[in-house]
Amino acid sequence: MGNEYTAIAALYDGFRGESPNMWAAYMDELFSRFAEKKPHTVLDLCCGTGTVTAAMCRLGYDMIGIDRSEEMLALAHEHAPSALLLHQDMRSIDLYGTVDAVICCLDSINYLPEYDDVERTFSGVCRFLPPSGLFIFDVNTKKRFEEKYGKNDFILENKNGLIAWSCDYRPRLRRCDFYLSCFVPGEDGRYTRRDEEQSEYLYSDGQLRAAAEKSGFEVLAAYDRMALHDADEDSEKVHYVLRKKTQG
Repeated sequence: MGNEYTAIAALYDGFRGESPNMWAAYMDELFSRFAEKKPHTVLDLCCGTGTVTAAMCRLGYDMIGIDRSEEMLALAHEHAPSALLLHQDMRSIDLYGTVDAVICCLDSINYLPEYDDVERTFSGVCRFLPPSGLFIFDVNTKKRFEEKYGKNDFILENKNGLIAWSCDYRPRLRRCDFYLSCFVPGEDGRYTRRDEEQSEYLYSDGQLRAAAEKSGFEVLAAYDRMALHDADEDSEKVHYVLRKKTQG
């Protein structure tokens, strides 16, 4: 899985959609709806720069963050100094004990290149949850891959720098490749360019439900993006709420 988020790390937070506080508030609402009791210790899987982790800390959660990008974790240490941050791959997490809930934001599951990786990730998450513990994650859908990504090009600029990227969605492979060029201004006004390639992989609702079932979860909800109603064929992003099954 070659998505290391090295070049883009310094610019990542400035070009996201919803704010970290919105993500944290949404997770908090889902916990209120579906958790048997409010979680205390929460794992932020693929925590990135830690801004959502930090927002969850501000809501009173005891946070653990995991990411495989050292560059992203370095920023996470600045944003969420009270969280326990670990350099690990989501497919092989290893914690000191169980956590009450796990969240995985910003389509991180789409970066898993093989269906077996999805199963491995779900199984690992389930192993560190207690019975009835929640796992909440989001994925980009076929509609987003086809219509938003496709073969489109994007340029985004703000005071922190500029990102230009091209999308190359290949339906037969169920994969979209992204070719990014990141321009970061220096103190002398000159820009430093760093290039990076990323790939996302499309997984269907059926595949995700099957992986959840095999890993010991039941699916409680599949909501439209940042909403509290069911996703449909027009949804570009879906939030899944899974609960670990109780034995017997």
